[in-house]
Amino acid sequence: MTGEAYHDEVAAYYDAEAEDFEARAGQNHVLEQLRQAFRDVTMAYGPQRMLEVGYGPGLDMEWFADQPNITTVHGLDVTPSFHRIVTGKSESRGDGKIHPLLGSAEDAEQKMEGKEVDTVFVFFGALNTTADLATAAESIANVLQPGGRAVLTFVNRWYAFDILWHVMTLRPRRAIARLRPVWGGYSPTRHLPSVCHSSRSVRKAFAPHLKRVRRQGFCITHPAWYRHHWAPEGSVRNRVLHAIDRALRFTPFWNLGEYSLYVYERPSAE
Repeated sequence: MTGEAYHDEVAAYYDAEAEDFEARAGQNHVLEQLRQAFRDVTMAYGPQRMLEVGYGPGLDMEWFADQPNITTVHGLDVTPSFHRIVTGKSESRGDGKIHPLLGSAEDAEQKMEGKEVDTVFVFFGALNTTADLATAAESIANVLQPGGRAVLTFVNRWYAFDILWHVMTLRPRRAIARLRPVWGGYSPTRHLPSVCHSSRSVRKAFAPHLKRVRRQGFCITHPAWYRHHWAPEGSVRNRVLHAIDRALRFTPFWNLGEYSLYVYERPSAE
């Protein structure tokens, strides 16, 4: 998967979903719980000037722009429909805090035109659909100010529950789908070529430029967002499995969930 043609394919995939994307996201309590957990991690570092890669309909750009200490939220996305939607939201706000750009993670340094941020954030695996993760990592590092950090979430390669579930239900091709060089995405009817990254492949891309300071897993035992009905919102099962996940984050099993989160920092003195 290389270059502009690949990003055009990703853009076309999301263009077809853009108009009702926000409404569907708000109907899924597991997605909302994950989103808030990712936001909480990001806010713990006291961001002020931010860049989001893969902003979609702008849910997180708006949320961060509403926080009083955050002055600017830039964004990069390859999907023209999302760019149009978020540009409209920015104009409606009229506060000059939201700045959506059209481009990929590899374009970050070019699109930011010399502007630096203290925080880059990537929620829900936008870097799983980048053509070259190593190039994206370098570009992300180059827009971070010294001492800045990147909060990155990835659809995980080694999702143990998914592998075991598909083995038990006699679907071996699905069991190993994430382990292949190209994964087709979540939809059973629409193919989105992407890569499920392991902790090792993420480190290989980012370690030459940034230092990892945090990692944790999500949906290790708790059902993933596409099985949200298995653990209804507020149910005992929902609460218990979240508690188990929180405990497992401190064990060697942290990287066996649906999503893995990493925080990388740019050294203060270079």
